[in-house]
Amino acid sequence: MPIVKKTEIAYIKGVGPKRAEAFEKLGLKYSTDLLTVYPRLYLPNTTIRSLAKYHEQNVVIKGKIIDKFKPFKPNHPTRIVIFDGTASIESLMWGNTFYREKQFKVGDEHIFWGKISYNAYERDIKFDMRDHKKFETGDEEMLKYPLIPIYILSEELKKTWIKPLAFTKIIFNALKSSRDSIQEVLSEPVRIANDLLDHKTAVLKMHYPRSMEDIEVTRQTLAFEELFYLQLVMALRKRSIDSAEKGIHFEKIGDKFEKLFKEHLGFELTGAQKKVIKEILADMRSNKTMNRLLQGDVGSGKTIVAVFCFLVAVENGYQAAFMCPTEILAEQHYKTLKYYFDKLGLYSVLLTGGQKKKHRETVLDEIKSGKAQVVVGTHALIQESVDFKSLGFTVIDEQHKFGVMQRAKLKAKGNNPDVLVMTATPIPRTLSLTVYGDLDVSVIDELPKNRKNIKTALRGETDRLKVYKFIRDEIKKGRQAYIVYPIIEESEKLDLKSAVKHFEIISKEIFPDLRIGLVHGRLPWYEIDETIEAFKDKKLDVLVSTTVIEVGIDIPNATIMLIEEAQRFGLSQLHQLRGRVGRGAEQSYCILMADSTGEISTERLKIMTETNDGFKISETDLKLRGPGEFFGTRQSGALKFTAADLVKDMPLIEKARDSAFKVVNEDPQLRSYENSNIREHFLVNYRESMELIKIA
Repeated sequence: MPIVKKTEIAYIKGVGPKRAEAFEKLGLKYSTDLLTVYPRLYLPNTTIRSLAKYHEQNVVIKGKIIDKFKPFKPNHPTRIVIFDGTASIESLMWGNTFYREKQFKVGDEHIFWGKISYNAYERDIKFDMRDHKKFETGDEEMLKYPLIPIYILSEELKKTWIKPLAFTKIIFNALKSSRDSIQEVLSEPVRIANDLLDHKTAVLKMHYPRSMEDIEVTRQTLAFEELFYLQLVMALRKRSIDSAEKGIHFEKIGDKFEKLFKEHLGFELTGAQKKVIKEILADMRSNKTMNRLLQGDVGSGKTIVAVFCFLVAVENGYQAAFMCPTEILAEQHYKTLKYYFDKLGLYSVLLTGGQKKKHRETVLDEIKSGKAQVVVGTHALIQESVDFKSLGFTVIDEQHKFGVMQRAKLKAKGNNPDVLVMTATPIPRTLSLTVYGDLDVSVIDELPKNRKNIKTALRGETDRLKVYKFIRDEIKKGRQAYIVYPIIEESEKLDLKSAVKHFEIISKEIFPDLRIGLVHGRLPWYEIDETIEAFKDKKLDVLVSTTVIEVGIDIPNATIMLIEEAQRFGLSQLHQLRGRVGRGAEQSYCILMADSTGEISTERLKIMTETNDGFKISETDLKLRGPGEFFGTRQSGALKFTAADLVKDMPLIEKARDSAFKVVNEDPQLRSYENSNIREHFLVNYRESMELIKIA
């Protein structure tokens, strides 16, 4: 445990009972908790005489108010003159007149934070005050340091009328009271091998560095510590899985597997698909429970890999389950599986929440009796009424859309079944190591040979008529088109084009002679399915949609996609949508219509016109949006870092992972004296994370 002394926050000078309540809402209960709140900027602590060299910079000065000039009008500023022993400077104070009179009295000393503007020609310096704090006993100790830290204040803290410089002093008081109790959190070999500062030095320097150079060196140590413990959780979890009770041993590769491969597939698997199938089969044939992540780019063929795995499970006498986040995706996957399984004489069923009661009861009976060999479904699979006879293999598609407990419930339907999780979004390596560090990872990094790269163009409103003509020309060639909108219906709050309204415009005004269909998330799944089937059967020329078609739709004849308000989508989501075209041998196109006034947004979209590589796009998306936008329940908890930065800390993540796995491999129980710091810190701070990941 790094810090053993615990003083309740209410007893720190400057806090008190009321503010302590606000701190507790942020998870800050003790003085030691404040030491993990790191500064977001550092201001030079300087003198008035030296201000000219800080043009356009924020600084901190300490000075005495030697004069004050009241405004002639209520809405005008109060002018004060500050002297610090080296020179004097004026500053304008805006705000409530009564407040200014009370706060600024001639003769009082204050600490001031302000921005400097220096006009060299007129030799004029302006001090634009941002914050101030009356100088108190003990402040001189804080002002010994050359850099003063400033922290971000949450809305909860702002409600308590706490200001930035006052908060800086509170943190300083917490640091002063706890500094002698700060203990090491890493073992000496780990610290030395990675050239890190000791924990106490790092904490002290993070809050009060001697120079700007100190800050990054210190951040590296504290970031490594955060990443090390995340990887330690992963390493312990992986070891727990590998050494746990035996998994199912799928002994044989049966005739149906070979028959599908040689007779019914209708196309050749890519080298990457074959490699991934071998990796998964090696897991299935071992005595260990499989926990594997399968990721690949859009259209790389993840579903057919799952089909081969299901065959192995079924031919060894077990049932398999395929859980999807939406009914429409479950329906699409079910049709794919049924197409192959019917040829092989296997029985598959679909289970969703929208099915009629009588049909649902029949499906439940077939699952319980074992007649249903493969079950495709939504969240309905994890309901109490679902009872498998012998569930041995599970696939969770788009797993980040499921909560931790939902995934656990599916696994609990069988006796330690193998688990394969699939993601439709290519995952940047940084997130793969942090979020899925306890899983084995398989990657399909190759597309089918007959696929052509989708040509993507970024267009504005002035190009609209040309875009419509291009769509019409493609349809004349016998092709089909998607038109995607960000929302279902118009909203007063959001000035966005909607699918419902523009379906009417497109079908009556733009393409009145074409056959237009509409799908969106508020329609019953069977209506969506009927419309998509009509589109697939070429009974429709254009499908107007929201993001309900983002995954699972495979229509080779659809060669053009128009995405409206493209700037409103994340890059990874745009890439998924684009992946609905380009599934046949013909050239496909994606047109991104974006608001030309949003320069930053349109600049961001250019990556879509430059590459079809989902991994490159996801890396860019991560840099632009951060990890918090990328995933759901499990991940958002795992990625709360205060010092680490997943975008720029890739080398640090790999070093932390290597160190954590080395520690666990050599000392699985963390019982050695050498690892006592690690064990104690882990048990106090990371036990809950271990439980969450165990469930996941």
